[in-house]
Amino acid sequence: MTIFQPQTLPDGLLETGFSWEVRTDSWLGGDWLGRVPVAGGSVTWSRGQQVQGSLSLTVPRVGAASADEDARDWTPVSEESPLSCLGQILHVTAEVGSLVSEERWTFPLGRFLITQWEIVSTSIRITGKSLLHHLEEDRLTRPTAPLDGGRLSTELRRLVGGYLGVSIDRGLVDRACPSMSWGESRIDAVYEIADAWPARIREGPDGVLHVLPPVQELSARPARTLTDGAAGTVIGVSRQASRGGVHNRVVVRGQDQDGPGNPRFQAVADQSTGPMRVGGPYGTVTKFFSSPLITSPVIALETATTMLTDSVRRQTTVPVTHVPDPTLGLDDPVELITHPAEGAAPITSWGVVSAMEIPLVPGSAARTDIEVIAP
Repeated sequence: MTIFQPQTLPDGLLETGFSWEVRTDSWLGGDWLGRVPVAGGSVTWSRGQQVQGSLSLTVPRVGAASADEDARDWTPVSEESPLSCLGQILHVTAEVGSLVSEERWTFPLGRFLITQWEIVSTSIRITGKSLLHHLEEDRLTRPTAPLDGGRLSTELRRLVGGYLGVSIDRGLVDRACPSMSWGESRIDAVYEIADAWPARIREGPDGVLHVLPPVQELSARPARTLTDGAAGTVIGVSRQASRGGVHNRVVVRGQDQDGPGNPRFQAVADQSTGPMRVGGPYGTVTKFFSSPLITSPVIALETATTMLTDSVRRQTTVPVTHVPDPTLGLDDPVELITHPAEGAAPITSWGVVSAMEIPLVPGSAARTDIEVIAP
């Protein structure tokens, strides 16, 4: 179960019969503008994007949000219309039901700022982005320095402001911010703090920004298994690999210098095993990261090692099409077992979830990208 979801589903429910219903509610500030009908679309989350979540939603131009309501025209005609893009936020939740016991489980799928709407024939197409988009839009109007006594945690919270709640894992070791300043990009400043900590930030479907320790190497079999066949939920599997953005050497520096162009310290993390090892057939592909927040050789090495591990893991991605599962989340460790052909030996891989697309209507498949760590 992802840390963002408060509950799980009974074992075997998704392998048998279940119901799937998505509810979308529109909010403007603290005002509920109503429930919105859902005719199609999907929610996507990816840790490869600064704004990690996006929404594609199709709404009937005329229709009812539920059986208890009358049909209406959903064309945005005022600043308080549920589908206007004047600050309206859509809260999307999925309800999974058992066809045997009639029990129901509700899962938040995300909160999305409406960024665009368009009328297409008898439908309205809505595009939304998760709440980190506010940080992307609200740029700093002048160079911004940490407050006196500011620490990584307090400065990150200050930069995020009131756009999202912030939850910081207690396992992260906080430290003071040095004298420095950030430029115009608020979201870049937030990610710089996380990278230099080192930590990862994940936007939960509950509208909270979670600051977490880096993803750890898989040393034991993951508790979650995805498999195909009669007893599984996997419909199809592909595989892809790329050199793009995959580094096998990471150099991390502070910005203090002993002289022009001579950093006072730096740390270098090299991939030392396998075909991607430095000096091996892959060659050497170097990434540089520098920040005033890197204040010691120890911090530099920890950050470089974290960045190297994250980079190498991206080399092989397995896109999996499967039955929708709202309990999956970014960074979840997964064991994937697939049967390439009848009678052939199964292929087993371990990895972590790097992206996922969740459908909003029943009968559609979900897609989850898994970055393979171990064959």
